[in-house]
Amino acid sequence: MLIRTSGAALAAFCAAASTAQAQVTYSDAVGDIASGISNGGGTLDLVSMEVSNTATDIVFRLTVDGFVQGPGATDWGKFMIGISTSSNGGDIAPNGNGWNRPISMNSPLGGMNYWIGSWVDGGGGAQRWKYNGFVPWEEAAATYASGFGSFSFANNQLTYTMSLASLGLSVGDTFYFDAYSSGGGSGDSAIDALANPNVSVSGWGGPYTSGGSNPIYSYTVVPAPGAVALLGLAGITAGRRARKA
Repeated sequence: MLIRTSGAALAAFCAAASTAQAQVTYSDAVGDIASGISNGGGTLDLVSMEVSNTATDIVFRLTVDGFVQGPGATDWGKFMIGISTSSNGGDIAPNGNGWNRPISMNSPLGGMNYWIGSWVDGGGGAQRWKYNGFVPWEEAAATYASGFGSFSFANNQLTYTMSLASLGLSVGDTFYFDAYSSGGGSGDSAIDALANPNVSVSGWGGPYTSGGSNPIYSYTVVPAPGAVALLGLAGITAGRRARKA
């Protein structure tokens, strides 16, 4: 059966597809912070994270069970993302991250080799750290907006946009990750871990490892939907030309 599509309809379809993103939502249980640990009015209780990518960028959008900005906001809390993209990644040991927190990773690819640390107090900010195998961890730039990403937060969401290249990623790559909430102390651990529906630590300084005996999430970078649509149209066009011949 030959499906006939008008040029205008095809153009509209391609325009819509070219701006679309692949998107996956990863959910966490609510109320999974140990009793006796402050949840910051719900701010430290992670609800979900949406991960999406275009041909050049990746976006992490974290939702919490409180307000990080706006009326009723606690203006408090640290939020981090640990990422493992390589089999020779960071140390699989406590403090195996850019902030030297008692948080580590044991993914099928090894330890974490990228760390995104952010805060919402004092106007907010974020940093990207990379493990290079020689110097244990190095900050990528003086500020988060220095050529490798942007960070914003409003109401109950925090959004991180980064280039795929800044994380050493390409289309088809699979990476492992987890997100964490924490307090302001340098020794504070993962008060809530996104991938774990249960209590992650029983005290502020308890060490936590994503992966191994604990859950961990993964994401595969896919071609931008617009590119897939254009490839499909190219195939349809080639098929029509072949039939005409």
